[in-house]
Amino acid sequence: MDKRTELQKLSQAEKWLAEAKSLDDLKQIHDVALAAEAYAKAHRLGIESENHAREIKFLAARRIGELVPAEQGKRVDKEPHRDSVKSVIPQQRLSEFRALAQIPEKEFRERIEVAKTREEKITYNKILRGDWYQMSETPEWETPQWLFDILDKEFHFDLDVCASEQNHKCKRYFSRQDDGLKQKWQRICWMNPPYGREIKNWMNKAKEELENGATVVCLVPARPDTEWWWENCIQGEIRFIRGRLLWPGSDTAAPFPSAVIILGNKIKSNVVWWDVQSKG
Repeated sequence: MDKRTELQKLSQAEKWLAEAKSLDDLKQIHDVALAAEAYAKAHRLGIESENHAREIKFLAARRIGELVPAEQGKRVDKEPHRDSVKSVIPQQRLSEFRALAQIPEKEFRERIEVAKTREEKITYNKILRGDWYQMSETPEWETPQWLFDILDKEFHFDLDVCASEQNHKCKRYFSRQDDGLKQKWQRICWMNPPYGREIKNWMNKAKEELENGATVVCLVPARPDTEWWWENCIQGEIRFIRGRLLWPGSDTAAPFPSAVIILGNKIKSNVVWWDVQSKG
């Protein structure tokens, strides 16, 4: 099967998910995502592609769990809107779907985002137990101060485009409420974006802001196997950091390698193997 066609199906299912109301629709979305997961695994598209499919699969499963009353049996014949259900859903699977539906939606999505950040396989048991969520309640990782200081000494940052009151590194910063994606970036910017699927939006924005004369220095996972990396990072200077960073407030190193990406109109495409761990 053509890779583009398979990815298009998953993308369409993701859009369809927001509007789907019947069990038939949700079951079809679940099956499309299940097939996309198998395809990504068979063709070695990487953990990000696999987890993208798993995310859609589990979101559809949770919606099914919300719609199916616990007292219904092995075969689902009717649902609240009286739409006929063409597919048989095994009772064991329905029980799992109902368990997912018991997790508040915001917390459910946060668990998935943290899972993707850790670049580990999203599974039913880990989502249900919240293993990832207990280890880190957000996909936002604070920049190690020592690393920022080294870069700030080199670049003299004017703006932190993606921060909070607790972790901002510059006097001027955009918080989640400000939504840096909607703001105009100027001069020398620091960016440590959320590491879930949002990261591609932030990297796209960083590249776009070059037209406004901004220089953007980004701390991101070293993921040259991803689309967002190839579309944005290779246009600037890439500094692959030796070892793995220890995040503030964490006793263990990051579960992924990191890189500093420097994007600017006067920055040439270049790769640097950056040994700065001894400074941390």
